[in-house]
Order: sequence, then structure tokens, then C-alpha cells
Amino acid sequence: MLTAPDVRADEPSPGPDAPSFQRLASPLDPAEPARTSSIPQSSPTDVTDKGALTPTEPTVRIHWVGILASLRHPADLYPDVLAGAPNLVVVDARYPEAFAREHLPGAVNLPWRDLDEVTTAHLSRESMYVVYCWNASCHASTKTARRLEALGFKVTELHGGLETWRKQGYPTERG
Repeated sequence: MLTAPDVRADEPSPGPDAPSFQRLASPLDPAEPARTSSIPQSSPTDVTDKGALTPTEPTVRIHWVGILASLRHPADLYPDVLAGAPNLVVVDARYPEAFAREHLPGAVNLPWRDLDEVTTAHLSRESMYVVYCWNASCHASTKTARRLEALGFKVTELHGGLETWRKQGYPTERG
């Protein structure tokens, strides 16, 4: 298990504005307490010499918390798909051939390479677009979501893509 580095006695103590991270309790060992550790500041010469940047915020944690909060889980999406929720558009970001073989019920196919102002002119900017691709390691949904967002659409991604949707036992369509 990875552990946070301990500050040695000969290291200068960080100031009150020093960045820090919170180590959460281990899910494998509930007795292990959560704790907060400071991130030692590098000197400006260290940063220049090594070509590295010293973070000023706990950006990695913020990034992943933001990603997880913005994903839509199949269990949350399926009831909305069944009910025909207004202003909800499910977007398959895969190639048209893959979309024709299998896709989520009611999904539309919008591969990221084809998205621009012209190809999206018919889409409503009032709708919420839930984008998916093959699985969690496929980045077509992320590329499609980013492009749609840059074009002014409200977008989120489906957690786990088509693979997780199927594993959860939800139906798909062909054609």
C-alpha cells in the first residue's frame, strides 16, 4: 500500500499557505485514520533546474472528484431513457458501423471527428447530452463530450460506456 511521505526533522516546516493533501482512511483497513500531510515547497532553482512545476493546489484530487461527480451511471440513466425524459439526448460516440451493430435505446450517433457548427446546427442547446463509447478506457466519449461542450452544449458522460451498461443488464438496440 502506498503511504504519504513523512516530513523529516531537518526539513523546513511548510508555511500556513503551503499546499496539502488529505489521505483518506483505507477501505481495506478501516482502523487506519485519515490524515492531512503538507506538500513541501521546492525552491525556485529546483523547479527551473528540473523543469517541473510545483502544484499550488491539490489539483489531482479536484480533477478526479470533478470527473466522478460529472459522470452519469447506467442505473441513473435507464429510468430517464425508459420514461422518455424531455431534453435528454443519449449520444453514441463510436463509429457508425459499431452504432449500427448495437447502441443504447434511442441513442443518436455523433462521432467526435464529425462534430462542428454545421453538423450540430440541428441539435438543441437546451438538452442534456449523455455521451458514451465502448468502455471506461475508450476516450471517444470524452472527445465527443469536450467538442460538444466547446460548441455550447450541456454534456455529461456515461460511466463505463456500453460495456458497463450491458453488464448492468440494461437493453440495447440494433440498426
